[in-house]
Amino acid sequence: MDTYSMLQLLRDQIAEASASHWSDINLVRRLNIAQRKVAVFVQNYPGAWLLKSANLTPVASVITLPQDCAKPVYLEETTSGKPIAWLSNVKVRRVSRTVGASGWWSGAPEAYPLLGTLEVNQASYTTGVTLWYDVRVPDLIAGMASAGAALSLTFPVNANVKHIDDYYNGVGIDIDAGTGAGTVGDIITDYTGADGKCVVSGTYGADTVFGTISRLPEEAHPLILAEATVLAVAKPSSNIDKEVFQYYVNERRDVKRDLQEWLETRIKGHGRVEITEEGF
Repeated sequence: MDTYSMLQLLRDQIAEASASHWSDINLVRRLNIAQRKVAVFVQNYPGAWLLKSANLTPVASVITLPQDCAKPVYLEETTSGKPIAWLSNVKVRRVSRTVGASGWWSGAPEAYPLLGTLEVNQASYTTGVTLWYDVRVPDLIAGMASAGAALSLTFPVNANVKHIDDYYNGVGIDIDAGTGAGTVGDIITDYTGADGKCVVSGTYGADTVFGTISRLPEEAHPLILAEATVLAVAKPSSNIDKEVFQYYVNERRDVKRDLQEWLETRIKGHGRVEITEEGF
């Protein structure tokens, strides 16, 4: 389900077919709050729904996490396969460090998580590493393009877009109306943060109505909508119908339970990381 379709369903559920209390931008904000909550829910289940890997090179013992890293899961030296564990409390950091990796040292290094980095507790550590991590799910966007052409679509300037290069790379879009209507799952292959311009495979225009597609499993989309509906129905400065509000709270609970049962069937009872000896 793309964001534009979610937005229309959300308007139906809060009885605002036309913007009154809620503008489209404010409703999409709530869809994004809901998506973040659902992303954490999905990440906490086994099955590696959002897991990917990247080869990284430390600089002066510091490993900079990828831009799309939401949560590091497992780290190892790329060539040797030695796992690198990170300690939970930087206060236990040793004052002295071992010499950087140099063949003779056979122990497994340790690292400390510091904001957007992992710092290996070895002096001048520059050994290549492979990091497995849960990706951060890009924010949702819906609206009418501000411009378009062959292989190009530009997000509207008032859509709270992220002005970060490559932020939406790999995100799919559906075209709901206007030039290119009916296009499903066109993938953004490059994104320029300064002007909100996307490189895509289709042809679009300034009348193109689009919605991005959440990177979460499609089965998680109803929970995003349910969470956003509860957030919107509980709007301030309004008389809340208690029965309607309770209905949507119950609906959110039921949808969350359904998603939970579905997630559990991918790799039931399986943990996030299992380390085995080579050859087993």
